[in-house]
Amino acid sequence: MKADLETLRKALKACAQAHNAEFLDWSETVREISIKSESVPTVSDVRMICRAFYGTAHMAQTGHGYTTVYLDEGEMLPEVDEVMLQMALPRGTKL
Repeated sequence: MKADLETLRKALKACAQAHNAEFLDWSETVREISIKSESVPTVSDVRMICRAFYGTAHMAQTGHGYTTVYLDEGEMLPEVDEVMLQMALPRGTKL
């Protein structure tokens, strides 16, 4: 599947729902998407999602109760690493 902002947004939203956390999308204004959780499982899943889309997870940061993905901190891969993405999302999640 092609890596793009809309698919990334859907993946992060599914992650937030799986962890019963609030999803905050500021991608149009400050180029950030956040999940209101710093739990280890949430951070781990967000980092795996970033690796699936960017090949790295340095754009995922935590602080003040949020796990935030800074969208301008890297360049998306042409294709999503679907195996990595499936490991980060609940079984059977369709994007």
